[in-house]
Amino acid sequence: MRRILSIAVAALTLAGCAAIRDAQNHFSKKNPYDNPFYMKYLNTSVPLDAQIQQTVAALRVQPRNAALHNQLGQLLLQKGFPKDAETEFERAVDADKRFYPGWYNLGLIRSANGNFTGARYAFGRAVQYKPGHAAALFQLGLMEEKAGHTTEAVEDYAKAFSINHQLLDVRVNPRILDAKLVDLALIKLYPNDHARQSMTFQPTPANYTQQSLEAATTQPAGKDIVTPVPPVTDPSRQSQPGLPQPQPAKPPQ
Repeated sequence: MRRILSIAVAALTLAGCAAIRDAQNHFSKKNPYDNPFYMKYLNTSVPLDAQIQQTVAALRVQPRNAALHNQLGQLLLQKGFPKDAETEFERAVDADKRFYPGWYNLGLIRSANGNFTGARYAFGRAVQYKPGHAAALFQLGLMEEKAGHTTEAVEDYAKAFSINHQLLDVRVNPRILDAKLVDLALIKLYPNDHARQSMTFQPTPANYTQQSLEAATTQPAGKDIVTPVPPVTDPSRQSQPGLPQPQPAKPPQ
């Protein structure tokens, strides 16, 4: 229930922010990429700065391109402009509400800025539009754990680990060190995970053919297949006297 209320509040906040931005753009009728303030801090000889300039130039032509907004947000974050990066991630999901990478990145930066309500909403959207988004589920687990919601946190962790075991590796997911309920999540995950891993499936035999399968299924139980051998008919034996001639088989009595 708490999660639903938080998501509802965040949705209204996000909708309000988007409406304000749209109104400002409508009245100003100015492309926000004509001359953003951070452009004066860029040096074209630096590869990162050159990428930012190229992405901004592309957005001047395609201001509703969600992928470009997402790319610019990541570049600006690397450059040290977190607020502008957050704005770009918001513009990405405004351009395409189903663009789950933008929702996930927005959740990360909001969480880093202490906006946990907005982050929870963003991570929830990422999972909604990309069911099984393991990283977003893990982040939701972290937030539930910090809020003291143990049951919800363990459930989110277990789902995340069942989808992507690499999240347990600190080299892949450094924030695993911040999770204190991992042991409980693994216990919850164990029954299903153990049952799945214990299944031993048989591969197809290397000498398999459809005919061999049919022969095996039609063979009477407990008996071997005997291939009949044709009788020997050698004219040379029959023409020589003194040699025993083959006798016809007697019928059973």
